[in-house]
Amino acid sequence: MTLSDTLSTNEINALEDRRYAAMVDADLDALDELLSDDVRYAHSNATVDSKASYLEILRNGTLVYHSLEHTTEAVVSRPGVVIVGGTMSGSIHMNGTAKRLNSRVAAVWVAEGDRWRLLAFQPTAIPS
Repeated sequence: MTLSDTLSTNEINALEDRRYAAMVDADLDALDELLSDDVRYAHSNATVDSKASYLEILRNGTLVYHSLEHTTEAVVSRPGVVIVGGTMSGSIHMNGTAKRLNSRVAAVWVAEGDRWRLLAFQPTAIPS
């Protein structure tokens, strides 16, 4: 497979759809494939996870995604990197407490080897 230097909007939307579905399904194998080994995954409560710690909180049930919806509002593409800006909303349980998410988000995808992987994710809560 030849990896393109950039992604089309349809390709980035497919990656984002796959990632969000894997989060809700707690599909750790899919997330392992989609997340860079160097990922910095921030949460709306300002905590930040590595790949290992993020997968572990999903594995042990500390974080459970019940539903997620997302939009893509802007895509900035350069050779080897794509930044996606949009929104994310949904319901989760974190440490046993039910929470609603409503955030602006930025996701950074990078070309690694023969695939595109998420390198960074940053949500910012939208005030109610």
